[in-house]
Amino acid sequence: MVLILTATATTTIVPGSIAFWSLDNNGLDLYNNYNGNPVGSPTYTTSFLGYGAAINLVRSSSQYISITSRQLLMNSSSFTIEAWIYPISFTGLDYGIFGQCQATTTNLCLHFMARNNQLYCAFYFNDIQGVTTLTMNVWTHVACVYNAATLTQQVWLNGVLDGSRTGSSLYQGSSGATTIGATFNPGSAAGFNGYMDQVSYIARAKNDTEILNDATLYVYYSFDSGSLIDGGPNGINGTASGTITIITGRVNQAIQFSSGAYVSYTYAPFYFLGINNNPFRSWCVHVLVMSSTGNINAQLWNGGTVGASGPILPLNSWTHIGYTYSSTNGIRLYINGAQVATTGAISFAASGSPMYIIFGNDDGRTSYCTPNYGGSFNGALDEFYLYRRELTASQVLALANP
Repeated sequence: MVLILTATATTTIVPGSIAFWSLDNNGLDLYNNYNGNPVGSPTYTTSFLGYGAAINLVRSSSQYISITSRQLLMNSSSFTIEAWIYPISFTGLDYGIFGQCQATTTNLCLHFMARNNQLYCAFYFNDIQGVTTLTMNVWTHVACVYNAATLTQQVWLNGVLDGSRTGSSLYQGSSGATTIGATFNPGSAAGFNGYMDQVSYIARAKNDTEILNDATLYVYYSFDSGSLIDGGPNGINGTASGTITIITGRVNQAIQFSSGAYVSYTYAPFYFLGINNNPFRSWCVHVLVMSSTGNINAQLWNGGTVGASGPILPLNSWTHIGYTYSSTNGIRLYINGAQVATTGAISFAASGSPMYIIFGNDDGRTSYCTPNYGGSFNGALDEFYLYRRELTASQVLALANP
């Protein structure tokens, strides 16, 4: 059985051209090039991922991360800045996300911020502003993309282009402190108010597919060489229980389950899928399950089990399975790129509490795991993707043919 919901690209990174600040109780760069120091004694809260931490910045306390270990050279080059933000009590002022200001002169002062509750990425009088009002008290993915070859400036909100323009000239700033959670013009500051997480910089302009993936891809397991490392942006690595063997996959390698074996993600809680007010160990849902007759069923919970029943899957051959959901379209089940079943519009009650995700088994919960059948999967799994968005039929069809 294979679940593939998108494709990825591999990029070779030149040292120093990339930085990633997880903000996991510190301001360190994953690549140890642009380590930052917390200013103003900020505190930390739970990450939007459900594991690790996110920084909690209070504007009135002048809290931010200052990166002084090494100069981040952004002048005359393309770049992409991304972050997850959780804005709190914005009042229409400027709230800094990422900045580097050499001087208050055109093209010498980078300030990526929220202005009037909209995204704003500016070089000082060479600026782009978004059109969508930010939602308070919600985790939101934001990005500023600059293409130096075309002078294109863009802001992105949750993977969707929110503003674009052709700039007047290149960004030329080559000095000034780089800051996260604040932007500085000499003599003035604009701090953030709320939580920030997973801030990144790369010295190239990412394309629309990459930005959408960064904003909506939760986990991706290729299972190549038996690896359970998350190939997506969030680092939610898997853990195997029982005997898992490596076989030739639909794409490179896959994993095959022995009786009772399973793979689960390693961090709890995981906020993408949850069941309202039900403890982890006493209740569960078989989201994708095969019946005793071999039919594949896609299910969810809305006070009772709701599902879309598919065909009997052939043995000893790879089958592509796509499962999408929205409140408007309900469950749509795809086999090898073709839709075979749907529930129509339904609500999803599993949105209040986090749940564990398990592949290949239900960890002994069959008797209380709705719809009370299932057990061990006897077969192989390859290329698993989980997104926080509904894919279209054409996207599923394209991905069924890697």
